Amino acid sequence: MYKRISSVPKLGRFITAAAMALASTTVFADTISPTSFSASLGVGESVTIRKTVVVEAAGPSAATIDAHFLIDTSGSMGSVINNAKTAAGDILNALSAFGDLASSVGVYSERALAGDAVRSGLTTTSATTISAINAVTLGDPDFGGDYPESGDTAVDLATNNLAWRAGSNRFMFVLSDASMKGTDEATVIASLAAKDVTVIGLQFGGNCFSGEPGECSLTQSIAALGGTTFAGGTSPASLVSAITAGITSGFANYGKVTVDDLGGGLPEIDVSTVCVSADIGACVGADAIGKYDRSIDRTFEYDVTFTRLAAGDKAFTTFALVDGGIVARESDRFTTGKVPEPGSLAMVGLALAGLAAARRRRA
Repeated sequence: MYKRISSVPKLGRFITAAAMALASTTVFADTISPTSFSASLGVGESVTIRKTVVVEAAGPSAATIDAHFLIDTSGSMGSVINNAKTAAGDILNALSAFGDLASSVGVYSERALAGDAVRSGLTTTSATTISAINAVTLGDPDFGGDYPESGDTAVDLATNNLAWRAGSNRFMFVLSDASMKGTDEATVIASLAAKDVTVIGLQFGGNCFSGEPGECSLTQSIAALGGTTFAGGTSPASLVSAITAGITSGFANYGKVTVDDLGGGLPEIDVSTVCVSADIGACVGADAIGKYDRSIDRTFEYDVTFTRLAAGDKAFTTFALVDGGIVARESDRFTTGKVPEPGSLAMVGLALAGLAAARRRRA
């Protein structure tokens, strides 16, 4: 059975140090090249360039992370609620060092409502999330005090109601002292899969009123959803190591790599991608598809076509995506060139197609 955290104030130091190590080491270096591209295009004109993505053995350098903290506020959490809140804040600080972070907060107890499961929406301002965490209190005293709590329902509500960012690597941290109930597990699993959310549990407390230890086990409930639970009462260093390992393990194996602007070029610039070579596996349309791991560096190539749909200068980002999550990015900028005469648009398209073909032959 897990113990309470005995030295919560130390947690922040260990988490921040571990996360800084993850964020700053040079081995974290997934790349997309060229790192920038600029051109002048008239309306109707296109240009195609070759982009190379290297997914390196050690992991990404600029992961985009969305993190939701879901805190159990039932009566049984009374003696550990402050420990859970402190841990949530420290984990948030760690993730801030790891990458481009947006975060949010929700609560649940014997019952779970959408407005509680998502109490504060995703924000890139960590101070806003810290304030929301600090504002968490025990729930309605008429609810809670027994086991299990409505965590399954809360997870499902949060998964489906949060405005997750496109291309983000998504994590939900559930902080509780009890097992979960509510929405059937198959439905929750389907929701998590549809939104590509990974669940991580932190177990606090664990003194069952009923005397049945299984009812205190958040581990069992999180495992049923495909996630991992860590003990809230282990030493701070061990807890940080376990949490960061859980986060980075999400990047260890992957099945799809592609390049996409995630709609950032619109309405002026349309972006389309064709996979032209994959380390192993196969190119299928815009994607490299296979069973990949980070045992070695792997290289993928794409022809990316930019087409001007409307006039106006445009600057946006194109991303390397691994299993839909952003791992590297590059900058594109387009100015408006001379608008071709209507009768010459077809000739422009043919010329650009020839240019793209020549570039592919030289690549």
